[in-house]
Amino acid sequence: MQRAFFGVEGLDHKLEKGLAYGSQIMVEGDSGVGKTVLAGEFIKEGLRCGDTCIYVACDEPPAVMREHLLSFKVGTPAYEETGRLIFIDAYEENGSKEKHSLSDHRNLEKYFALESEVLHRLSGRRVRLVVDSLSTLFTMIDPADILDFHRTRIKQLRRNRILAMDIFVSGVLEPRLMTITGHLYNFILKMNFGGARHSSVRIMQIGKVKSQQFVSSRHIFTINPVYGILVSPDMGVIE
Repeated sequence: MQRAFFGVEGLDHKLEKGLAYGSQIMVEGDSGVGKTVLAGEFIKEGLRCGDTCIYVACDEPPAVMREHLLSFKVGTPAYEETGRLIFIDAYEENGSKEKHSLSDHRNLEKYFALESEVLHRLSGRRVRLVVDSLSTLFTMIDPADILDFHRTRIKQLRRNRILAMDIFVSGVLEPRLMTITGHLYNFILKMNFGGARHSSVRIMQIGKVKSQQFVSSRHIFTINPVYGILVSPDMGVIE
């Protein structure tokens, strides 16, 4: 069975068997901790191994991720022209110049329809989907509607064997809603700042929800401007 990896040194070592296509990853973290950097590495790895990658830009224009990938020496035009890399603009509500864009950011049905349409065209391919960040689309939406959307969408992603990474910004949604949502994902990856006030560190928790509990391991990580996210045993493990 084909397996996928994040493309992050140290993190992939923790997941020796990799990720099965059809898995969904929930990434939750503080603002500025490195969630978008992780998304970029996930896409870069997908392009490297032959996957088709979709990036849904909710918090910044798609151009920001293009520039980010270029900093990793990944030029996007060739991938976009061949359909290997697709951007969906869910940031500019009016006047987007992207081929795919969301016209109403407060309508989950329209988002679901747009995502489904793009995925339908890619039937038969190995697909990675990143939504950065999904929590932005949920602001001002009733929690019951959010859960209905989650259940329907994740069921479809799983059936179509889409490897999906949904990013959530900590504090945007109610804790209870986040807990319920977490049960729907195969993996949960939390990225937060920790340590003392003047010597904070970045901490990553990797795990799953088992028997109503988030079972995880905790690791310190850094972000290198050239190599991206580095998770090394030498940096310590927090028990």
